[in-house]
Amino acid sequence: MPKAANLLRAGLVSFLFFCLPLKAQPFAPSEVYTAHWPPYVNKPGMELGTAASIVQMVYYQMELSPSWQELDYYFSYQQVAKSGVKASFPYFWTQQRADEVLFSAPLMKVENGVFYSTQSNLVEPDLTNISHLKVGRVAGYSYGEKLAFLLNDATVFSGEVMAITALVKGEIDLLPISVEVARNLIQEYYPHRIHEFKLLAGYSSKDAIHLIAPKTEEGAAFITNFNKALATLKQKGMIDQILSAPKLGGGSGYVRLVPTEGFPVVTGFELTSEEPDKLFYVVPQGSRAVVLSWDQVVLKPHATEKIFDGMMNYSKVRIVDGPHAGRELYVRNMHLEVD
Repeated sequence: MPKAANLLRAGLVSFLFFCLPLKAQPFAPSEVYTAHWPPYVNKPGMELGTAASIVQMVYYQMELSPSWQELDYYFSYQQVAKSGVKASFPYFWTQQRADEVLFSAPLMKVENGVFYSTQSNLVEPDLTNISHLKVGRVAGYSYGEKLAFLLNDATVFSGEVMAITALVKGEIDLLPISVEVARNLIQEYYPHRIHEFKLLAGYSSKDAIHLIAPKTEEGAAFITNFNKALATLKQKGMIDQILSAPKLGGGSGYVRLVPTEGFPVVTGFELTSEEPDKLFYVVPQGSRAVVLSWDQVVLKPHATEKIFDGMMNYSKVRIVDGPHAGRELYVRNMHLEVD
C-alpha cells in the first residue's frame, strides 16, 4: 500500500507539473560591440540613440537581448575580422571591408560633410586647390566617393574628439566627418567654440551604416537572421517610427541673450569659491549660450499668471561666443530667448 501511495503521489506531481503554465524564457543575451557616436549611439545611461535603438529592436525581433560592449570602432572591427567578437556597429561599407567582414542590410543613412574652422586663414570657399591644406580623418571612416579624394595624405586620428581637437588647434584645416556626430561632439566638448566650425558647401554625401559580423559560417547565419528581422520591422513601419521620433533637446540647444524694455544692456554675474562676491559682466546682445540650469520660475507650474517678477530671477548659462565665450554666468530670465 505505501508503494502504491508513492506511485500515486508521483503521478499526481507529474500531472500538476505539466498542467502549470510554462514561464516564458527571457531572450538569450548576445554581445554587440559599439562606442559613443552621438546622436546615433549615446553614452551608457542616456537614451540609446537612433542606430542603437534600431539594432536593439532587431535583436528583440530575433529573440535576443543585446549585451552592449563598449570598444573603439577600430579595434572592434579588427576583432570582428579575426572572428573574435560576434557583431559590431555602425560601419560604412567599403569594398576592402567587404573582403574581410560581412555587412548587414543598411540600418539607416548618415550625412557626411567637411568641416573647417573660421580661425584658419588658409581655407578657401571651395576645394579647387587643396595641396596646401592639412586634412584629418578618423580611423575606420568611409566618406563615400565624393569625399574620397581628400584622404590620400590625411592625418589619421583614432577618434572623432581627437580629430575635432586638432581642428580647434589648427593642426589640420579640413575634417571630413559625419555631420550630426561632429555637431553633437562640438556642443559637448567645445560649446564656447561652436561658432568657429563651418561646413564646406557642396561637399557632402549620404551613406548607409551597417552592422558587421565575422566572415564565418556562424557569422553568415547571424547576418541572414539579422537581415530577415530588420526587413520584417521595416515592413511593419517600426524602423520608420524610430527614424522619425523626436529627439530629446530638439532645436539648436542654445539661447540668445537679448535686451528688454527697461534693461537695454544684458548683464550676468559669476560666483566662484575664490570670489564669493558677485562679479558682473556686460554681455554683447545677440551672444549665444547653453543653459546649464533653468530657474524654477521657468520650470514649475504656477497657480496664477502673476509671475512676471520671476523674469528678474537668474538662470545659469555658459556663453558660447563673443568676448565671454566659455564663461559661466547667471543671467536674468528676461534676457534669454530660445534660439
